[in-house]
Amino acid sequence: MLRRMNPGFVPRDGRILKVVSVSRISTDHQDERSLEDQLAKHKNFLAGHYSGQIAWKVIKSRGSGEHLDRQELSELEALIESEEVDLVIAEDLGRICRRRRAYDFCEICVDHNVRLIAINDRVDTVEDGWQDGAFISTWHHERSNRDTSERIKRTLRNLFEQGGVCQTFPYGYIKPANTKSDADVRKDPEAEPVYDEWFTRLEKGQPYTEVGDWLNAKGVVTGPWCDKKSWDGPLVSKRVNKTGRHRNEKAPQELQLFRSVPHLAFIDAERYDRVIRLLAERYDRSRRKGENGKDTRAGVSRKRSRWPGQHIFCGICGRPYLWGGNGEADHLMCQGAKLHRCWLGTSCDGRLAAKRISAAVFEEIERLPDFDEALFEAITAESKRLDGDREEQLARLSASQHKVQREIDNLVAFIRGGDSSPRVREDLAQLEEKLHQLRADTQKLAKAPSDGISIPPVEELKRLARAAFAGLAGESPEFGRAMKLIIPKIVVFPVRLCAGGLIVLRAQFGLQLARLLPDERVQQALQRPLERVLTINLFDPPQPEAFRRRVCDLRAAGMTQKEAADQCGLTVTAAQDAAGLQRRMDALGLTDPYVAVIKPPVDYCKLRRHLHRRYRFEPLEDAGKF
Repeated sequence: MLRRMNPGFVPRDGRILKVVSVSRISTDHQDERSLEDQLAKHKNFLAGHYSGQIAWKVIKSRGSGEHLDRQELSELEALIESEEVDLVIAEDLGRICRRRRAYDFCEICVDHNVRLIAINDRVDTVEDGWQDGAFISTWHHERSNRDTSERIKRTLRNLFEQGGVCQTFPYGYIKPANTKSDADVRKDPEAEPVYDEWFTRLEKGQPYTEVGDWLNAKGVVTGPWCDKKSWDGPLVSKRVNKTGRHRNEKAPQELQLFRSVPHLAFIDAERYDRVIRLLAERYDRSRRKGENGKDTRAGVSRKRSRWPGQHIFCGICGRPYLWGGNGEADHLMCQGAKLHRCWLGTSCDGRLAAKRISAAVFEEIERLPDFDEALFEAITAESKRLDGDREEQLARLSASQHKVQREIDNLVAFIRGGDSSPRVREDLAQLEEKLHQLRADTQKLAKAPSDGISIPPVEELKRLARAAFAGLAGESPEFGRAMKLIIPKIVVFPVRLCAGGLIVLRAQFGLQLARLLPDERVQQALQRPLERVLTINLFDPPQPEAFRRRVCDLRAAGMTQKEAADQCGLTVTAAQDAAGLQRRMDALGLTDPYVAVIKPPVDYCKLRRHLHRRYRFEPLEDAGKF
């Protein structure tokens, strides 16, 4: 029997009712036949209320209703905005989308005179008061999702505390079928050397990214339960409200649960703790500081920059030089200039800079002189003095460990006695961290050699330097890491010819070749004797400077200006400019044709950032230091 709706359905063209049927299932595990069942329900509903001709447009999709960037949703909204359809029908609003967006979708339909019916939610946008039904249905779907999520978390936490929830494991573990306990899981013997090499690489200074590259190159998979093909830490999922999709985020401490499974440990606890502390110290200086305890760049990926990017610093403001300067991708430019916090907007060719700096380093290594006898005697005397203090330092560390351990025992007794205040637990955590550090210091000191320092010959140092760079491509991360080992920081300063012209950059850095030596004590002993301060021009000299010496030598030999110009392959004007530069240097008493630029010159039209209304000169404390 046909039941007429009030108001009834009226086609826009007066002949055919154009209907869009929206069906959706959430996951791959759901039966795809459910989509056909939803369509059948739409057709049965409409057949009971309308007897005219109907043209159906069917939109079926598989995915979460919380994902607001789905292609099917965009297609549906485009159909509505085209005003070529009369009716949108769905089993409920959640089949179209979820959260407040579902209510907004109803309003889009109303704005474009498209009727929307959500059968189970009893929402019909041509009826008065449809807003109440849509609002309540939207709230109900969101509340149901939240309740389901909390119920699942509560159940899993209880099962975990009872020894259950033995579900997914990373690479390196073998889980037999129907396993319900950690006791049935075993380590993969083939993963033992992989994990050992993993930690060894971290101990040697390799960053996480390069360890991940090594794992991927070796063909090590992330595990049968991991969707990603690259390596990542333990993460939980959190919804991004704008799109409805979930992003990976570190689990909050209150949600982290632990239980002891020593038979599954690849790395012993002492080594693990030591490596974690080592990594924390290594990355503490470069970590994101944040504001008010929050990371202001959370969610923004960190990418590796090829050397010397992010290793060169501005001598004026102290900020790093970044790739992409003045519209040229291969040029480096001061970050402060980009932020209008520095007036030095001059960029340099990054490839040229890398080539000249590395060439200067290799040349300096090959020129190293042999050590003299006085240096041997001074270093030997210092090593004996240091070794004499070793036992005394070990005794002090041992006494400190006993003291901290007693304090920990006292706090544990307080907690067992019923005092579990946050302050007591905070003090306990601090003492445990202090004890770990003392043990690490003791272990390091105990393993240090106690015999005299053996200074290697200079030829051995040169061999180590050649080996460190052998076979490395100039743009590879390994080459950059090797350079950063011996050049902690490169600082560039603006210079200009004394006769005027372009402002260019000159680099200065300390070359610390002792860092190539494996023995830390030898490194400390040879740090100053092997340290060199180098100054490198990061530019090609202009024609007057390139030919200045040769033109002057030819003129001093009795040649005329034209003869000297012809000999050098220059025009007479160019030869005059070269000679004029030398006269300018002589008048100023200079041996170097370049002079430092300490402020924006008034006759230079390219450096105008200091005139911008956004400009504020804010140099960092260590500006100009290397």
